[in-house]
Amino acid sequence: MNRRAYSRRFWEGKTRFSQAVRRTLAELERQKGQTKEEDGMADTGSSKKN
Repeated sequence: MNRRAYSRRFWEGKTRFSQAVRRTLAELERQKGQTKEEDGMADTGSSKKN
């Protein structure tokens, strides 16, 4: 296996893993019913429930 194929496989796995993690975190936040504003993009277009 050459270096390019290895790095491509690594990055594909890494992005797939990060997407799964992000989806899981979003699902947990939705179940809790509250959104955390940790970064500026989190609170745009999201309805806040207090």
